[in-house]
Amino acid sequence: MRIALLSNVSVDALARMLPGHEVWTPPGFGAWAETAFAPEGLAAFRPEAIFLLLDRSHGKLDDCVASVAKEKLEAAFPLATAAIVDLEDLATEAPDFYDERMWLLASQPWSLNGLKAIANEIDRLAGLMRTGAKKALALDFDGVLWDGVAGEDGAVGIKPIKPLQDWLLRLKERGVILVGLSKNNVEDVKPLWKGPRMAVGKGDFAAMRVDWNGKAANLAAIAKELNLGLDAFVFLDDNPAERAEMSAKLPMVETPDWPMESDRLSQFLRHVERLYFPAFRLTQEDKEKTAQYQAEAERRALAADATIKDYLASLEIWVDVHPLRDEEIPRVAQLSQKTNQFNVATNRYTADEIAALGRDALVLSVHSGDRFGDLGLIAFVAARCHGGKASIIDFVMSCRAMNRRIEFAIEEELEKHLAALGVSEIAAAWKRTAKNKPVESLFEALGYTLTEAAPDEKHYRKLAAMPGKRPSCDHPETCFQPGQNNL
Repeated sequence: MRIALLSNVSVDALARMLPGHEVWTPPGFGAWAETAFAPEGLAAFRPEAIFLLLDRSHGKLDDCVASVAKEKLEAAFPLATAAIVDLEDLATEAPDFYDERMWLLASQPWSLNGLKAIANEIDRLAGLMRTGAKKALALDFDGVLWDGVAGEDGAVGIKPIKPLQDWLLRLKERGVILVGLSKNNVEDVKPLWKGPRMAVGKGDFAAMRVDWNGKAANLAAIAKELNLGLDAFVFLDDNPAERAEMSAKLPMVETPDWPMESDRLSQFLRHVERLYFPAFRLTQEDKEKTAQYQAEAERRALAADATIKDYLASLEIWVDVHPLRDEEIPRVAQLSQKTNQFNVATNRYTADEIAALGRDALVLSVHSGDRFGDLGLIAFVAARCHGGKASIIDFVMSCRAMNRRIEFAIEEELEKHLAALGVSEIAAAWKRTAKNKPVESLFEALGYTLTEAAPDEKHYRKLAAMPGKRPSCDHPETCFQPGQNNL
């Protein structure tokens, strides 16, 4: 990965400890701000990731300036991801993180241990930029969201824990899904949301279970309801017994130890954020994620008593499939990094790699929505042409859009675009990963012929539909209607 290191101290030694990356550092000591606000010198390098390493042990730093610098860099390099490395939290993990002798020797304050820790952190964050960070935070209420017990203290007696609630709202604004898990009576909790001291409201949660069932069972049910893998969750609870049960029954859920002393809460939250929810580039879909999951709950309620045919018809689904646009590249890269279930090849791309793919292959991006709301950019498909044939490289769709037969609309539009390019035959492949079994039979459903099968891989062929001829569909009443932009 091409990474740039911007710091208020020298990072020359650190750059040499990142052999797996191509590294750029600004000319001149401490020129991080000049580069951030006037990044012309960085442009020729075309960074994929930019790391801000701002150490408070050597000079006063303004968090606001750092945040603005990150925004400026992301605006200047729309295909790159900028991240502010939390050196203060990292220093709490590494023994002897600082060595003042290094300031005299190398104009930087970090010991060899510190340098190794920072290099490992950059590698870890670079990996998360490709694969995606945690998606959801599940938390207890009594003792976590507020001091006190809902059933005993009531709305007047409980005391909202404001630092935590403010932190939750910041995470929610960045697209983290909030899930509530509380052993309480629903009627005891309901009045608490209306209290004027509460920063977090019931509407800030994408899902919630308030009952006396086991929290591991409840979280497993919510994960299925939201169509998220259990390894996408972090669980916070002040009760060690609840944490132990979660770890034993759902070990794939990250369950950090809750701080016993209240004065350690802020540092704990900072640590959890650094490890599991780093602040990367935001997409519009991130900002609207909670509302999208809440709309999905309304869809599920509608589906409860309806046939699949009636349900799909009642949703009034619309689909827009078109060639990739420059402004969509970061979101398409994000889909490649975060989508596991509806992903036939599970290739992970940076934004820069998606841009390169768009120059080398046909890439179609897909927007969709229904009468409950706009789902945003939910899918992409990529095919590389060679002569009169084409090969599908990727077929990726967000789990939020699964089970609506949108894949038939995508296939139809793909065939139309390929036919316009003179393609008469399409090859495709499904490659097994840990989580993509839901699309093992995708290409059969889309009318492809299986040509080769192995335990972990299947290959297909299909004659492309000629212009004006629609691909086959077993359920025409729910398939894409050309020219109507709906399902």
